[in-house]
Amino acid sequence: MKSIMQYSFTSLLIIVVAVALYVSREWNATTALFPQTVGFTMLVLLLVVLAMDIKKGWRRKEKGEADGDRKFAIATGLTLLYLAWLAGFIALAWAIGLLYSIPIYIFTYMKIQGRMSWLQCGVYAVAATVFVYIFGTMFQMVWPEGTLLSILNL
Repeated sequence: MKSIMQYSFTSLLIIVVAVALYVSREWNATTALFPQTVGFTMLVLLLVVLAMDIKKGWRRKEKGEADGDRKFAIATGLTLLYLAWLAGFIALAWAIGLLYSIPIYIFTYMKIQGRMSWLQCGVYAVAATVFVYIFGTMFQMVWPEGTLLSILNL
């Protein structure tokens, strides 16, 4: 069971990255530079991970090792929790735009999941937003506008 879930998750990530790369091919070269660089690297690494997992699964079958279902259940629960946070970030970025969602996501994630102080959360959220803004300005990136904000004309 563990290996099927592992293969499925890695395969799902490969599909998501491949779709993202396919969508980004229509963007102008400057805007697509960063996502495509990260995307192609991530795609290659995910394919390597999938190949290693399959090879490890074959070795386990040959040796007759136990799966360790308890550890896998805990890891799966943590993975699903993080995926829920990620889905929330994607929904927030879709609604209000990427640049505005970064500080909100970082602050809430660090406060709730990291249990950090208000000051630390604020400093990290502002620092990450400033970094992304400066990076985007240097490469003249056009940030997509939030759908909800454009509907409300804000």
